[in-house]
Amino acid sequence: MLLRPVYFSWAVVSSTIIYFTGAFWINQGRDFSPDGAVNRTVVVNGSLQTVEDSREHYVTNATLGFEKILAIGLPERFDRRDALTLMSSYQEVKLDWQDAIKGEDISQKAWPAHWNTGEFQGKLAELGCWRSHVNALRRVVEAGWSSALIIEDDADWDVDMKSQLQTFANKTRSLGNTRRDLSHQVTSETPTRSPYGDDWDLLWLGTCAVPPLPESGFEVFTDEKGEGGPHYLYYARGGIACTYGYAVTNESARSLLGFLLDVSDPVDFAISRYCEHYDCIVVWPELIGSHKSAGRYQKDSDIGHENEENEGSIREKGETPHILNSAILDTLERVKGPLK
Repeated sequence: MLLRPVYFSWAVVSSTIIYFTGAFWINQGRDFSPDGAVNRTVVVNGSLQTVEDSREHYVTNATLGFEKILAIGLPERFDRRDALTLMSSYQEVKLDWQDAIKGEDISQKAWPAHWNTGEFQGKLAELGCWRSHVNALRRVVEAGWSSALIIEDDADWDVDMKSQLQTFANKTRSLGNTRRDLSHQVTSETPTRSPYGDDWDLLWLGTCAVPPLPESGFEVFTDEKGEGGPHYLYYARGGIACTYGYAVTNESARSLLGFLLDVSDPVDFAISRYCEHYDCIVVWPELIGSHKSAGRYQKDSDIGHENEENEGSIREKGETPHILNSAILDTLERVKGPLK
């Protein structure tokens, strides 16, 4: 058999290197300098060179500066998946869906060791919510993702969410630097792996309850358009509820996964207890809210705590509390088009 020599075009090879190298660094989001730039290796004129991209590019990308966005939802809640998929498409945000688990589908052998063994007697729906978040965290660990934003399928945010996150990222870095200064740690030459800085284990972007604002050690920002009230962000040691949206790193996903393997209360309370020992940054009012769609109130929750007294009532128009300009409502107005 005659073997023929194979020749490669340097243009093809170099473009391939550019593609894979750039994709690697974008996905990993590594080596951000203190001023918010990220170092990325590319091929320029036939040689490898290091260039800088601004932090803002990463915060406003399709995964909001994280490696992945996981959306947890029951497969049969087509309504929520439709709405969130459509909204994220208009917002140019890429979601990866994580099927939620029903509590009745979990064998009692797989229940947490102390579930329903004390005063608190949880519902099967609460058990399923716990397992759904555990599965999402396990997926982050298994995939080796550097970071992930985990949201629930009723999540909603402002139409200017990406702009909000640019400011939020600057404030989280400032918050971390302030704490480093107070503890006499070097900040000026410390590279970071995330556009949000490295001084956090969990970014709790979507909550329904937070502890009181501390007297010091917090940051505040307002929307660029000057609409609505200010947002406060600070380190919180527990006292947090609801899991509309939160971000983890790969390292904190491992520690949180281990922490949640044995719980005796709802998953948001358990994550709040995790924050008593780890560095969690909360923002209030929340940047990710819980959308209440038009129709029967019983659609609001798959767990059943909310609006039980209004179960048979009808909500004429959807709403998202604390979110000034709902991206979901904006999307629904867009798709109406000439039908309005």
